[in-house]
Amino acid sequence: MWEAAMIAVFLLQFAATANNLGSKEFTNNVTDTLNGLLLANNYDKKIRPDFGGPPTLVTVNMHIKSLGPVVEDAAMYTMDVYFRQSWYDRRLKFTLPGISELSMSWLFLEKIWKPDTYFLNGKKSHLHRITSPNKFVRMRHDGHLTYSMRLTLSATCKMHLKKFPLDSQVCPLVIGSYGYTSKDMVYSWSGSGVGLEPGVEMAQYLIVNISTNGHVFAVRSTGSKVNNTEIYSVVQAYFFLKRSIGYYVLQIYVPCTLIVCCSWISFWITPSDVAGRTSLAVTTVLSITTLGFGGRSQLPKVGHATALDWYVIICFAFAFAVMIEYAVINFTDKLAKDIKKLLEEKKLKEQKEKETEAKVEDNHEPIEFVDEGENLEELLQPKYVFRPNRWYSLPGDLHERNLREVVYDIVESPPGSMESPLPWFQQKLKATIRFWKEVHFIPQNMTIEAEQKFHKVDMFARRAFPLAFVSLASIYALLYTYYITDKDDENDESIIGVVLAKSDQKPL
Repeated sequence: MWEAAMIAVFLLQFAATANNLGSKEFTNNVTDTLNGLLLANNYDKKIRPDFGGPPTLVTVNMHIKSLGPVVEDAAMYTMDVYFRQSWYDRRLKFTLPGISELSMSWLFLEKIWKPDTYFLNGKKSHLHRITSPNKFVRMRHDGHLTYSMRLTLSATCKMHLKKFPLDSQVCPLVIGSYGYTSKDMVYSWSGSGVGLEPGVEMAQYLIVNISTNGHVFAVRSTGSKVNNTEIYSVVQAYFFLKRSIGYYVLQIYVPCTLIVCCSWISFWITPSDVAGRTSLAVTTVLSITTLGFGGRSQLPKVGHATALDWYVIICFAFAFAVMIEYAVINFTDKLAKDIKKLLEEKKLKEQKEKETEAKVEDNHEPIEFVDEGENLEELLQPKYVFRPNRWYSLPGDLHERNLREVVYDIVESPPGSMESPLPWFQQKLKATIRFWKEVHFIPQNMTIEAEQKFHKVDMFARRAFPLAFVSLASIYALLYTYYITDKDDENDESIIGVVLAKSDQKPL
């Protein structure tokens, strides 16, 4: 029994030793193979594959781990991706029994040729290096290499903000060679081109679609006097983004709308409460200014009004119109009261003259009085039949006559004024009263307070302001939803600083 156990232990040790020897021999074979491939007289990493022959085809694809944020002020968007490039380098073919592919570390990349790929519209990108550089290469036995790395990309994206915050953006990503022209290197998408990690979302935008186009050429300036342009091969990806409007609805649209509605409370406040109506109107105007225009502080200072700006302007105009409406009421009310006061003073003066005349008659002393013209009270007698609902409309006979005949009494002295002893001011006052009376601005019955008449303006505004606001808001929504676009006439391809032209030629 003991001898059998010793034999079993010996066999296990022998198998382990043989396995170690075989593994070591296998490793030595791989090392020898790689060293043989990378000998200086066999491989030069400074020369591209198939140098002097057809251009090297580089296929690319990427898998997006995260997308965003999109910074409108900097016209830039950011994403975290796994970026992969594949090409054939037949100088690295190998034959090892049982092995078809080798996975090599980033150190091996320093010894082989790699494409000088860069992002034409990139602004700021970096390779992740924690805990070691996040890149590696797989080498197949037929010389096919796949180079993978993890990158954080920041690329430019031209913003169209005419419809902000109802806008949609199309952000491009252009990939090509920095130094090799289309005669030496051609790019093409591999498979679907761009993949998106499930569950990737953005707070600012909804990811509507991601599209890629095929092989295109880019004409780029070289700065040379002999040949100042060269053609490069590039591939492009487009990210279609639609802005999430929920934040702006809750933070700007709804508050501004409610503030405008609050300004209409002024129509239910008596016109005599000057402090209450004025403070409410001023507060609503300042609130809309602060809240509305503060919502676009993070946007670039564009030279045109956005959709948000127009809505804030509409709200501001309605809040300001409430102030104007009360100013008109207050002015006309005060003017009517002043005119009434003058008429009362005139009536008192006439009463005193009658008393003086009565005393003179008692003393049998004849005194002649100069006719001072029309009695101002006669101007207050209704001369026209009009509808009660047309408080400030012109009467029917004024439409048949020229209104200038009425205004003429205000701007010109009436005939015979030089002969009349009535002062010029009183003549103007008579003409003014006549005009205001004919356009129904002066109360027909002086026993009714003018304030009751002007209160009808508020009653009209209670219906007119909400109806006008709802109508304008509806027109605003229809225009920016179906008719107004946020695209400029410029070619979007100008963002990458090159002229792109689609090629009918298939990648080699």
